[in-house]
Amino acid sequence: MPNDTNSLPDHLRDEVAQLKTQYRMSPTERRRKLIRWAIRQMLTIILYYFFWNAHPWVPKTLWVVVPLALASLVSIVAYNWFLDRKLRKTETHIDELETRLKETDEA
Repeated sequence: MPNDTNSLPDHLRDEVAQLKTQYRMSPTERRRKLIRWAIRQMLTIILYYFFWNAHPWVPKTLWVVVPLALASLVSIVAYNWFLDRKLRKTETHIDELETRLKETDEA
C-alpha cells in the first residue's frame, strides 16, 4: 500500500468512474433487450393460449411466470438507475474514508 493516504480514495474514485463507463447500459442495448423481452412474452402468451386447457397445472404456473416477467422488465428498465444509486453510495463511502484518513493523519 502506498504511503500517500490520498492515493487510495483517488484510486477508488478512478475505479468508480471506470465502472460507470464500462457497465452502463446504452439506449440501443436497452432497446434490444426490451425487444427480446417482448418477443419472449409474446411466445409465452401463445404457449399459454394453446396449453391452457391441456393440463390443470398450467394456469397455476402464472403465479411464477408473471412475477418473473415483471422482475425481468424492471431489471431492464431500471438497471442504470440501480447502478447509479449503488455508485453514489460508494462515492459517499469513499468520501467518508477520505475524511477518516485525513483525521488519522492529523492525530
